[in-house]
Amino acid sequence: MGVCAGLADYFGINTCFVRFLTIVAAIFLFFWPVVIGYFILGFALERRPDDLYEDKQDEEFWRTVRTRPDYTMVDLRQRFRDVEKRTRDLEAYITSRQFRLNREFERLQD
Repeated sequence: MGVCAGLADYFGINTCFVRFLTIVAAIFLFFWPVVIGYFILGFALERRPDDLYEDKQDEEFWRTVRTRPDYTMVDLRQRFRDVEKRTRDLEAYITSRQFRLNREFERLQD
């Protein structure tokens, strides 16, 4: 039914480990609640779409977002700050006299 695989994918851990914990819980803890819960989740949860991720990099990115959302948000903020700084620097250069002077020199060379 894919319940263990879905949980493992969501939490970013090994599927075999989740299956092992499910079997151990069913054998040693509470057999019927685990089995009933498994089947309820199996019927209630939707199947994962085949085209959920574009490629392996996309899948890895979203797995890290799920397992470390705070770290990822900090990382994304830093990336946006870096992009914004580079954009400001580029804009400052393009509107500067130095850029116009360099462009005029290039036109003279052609």
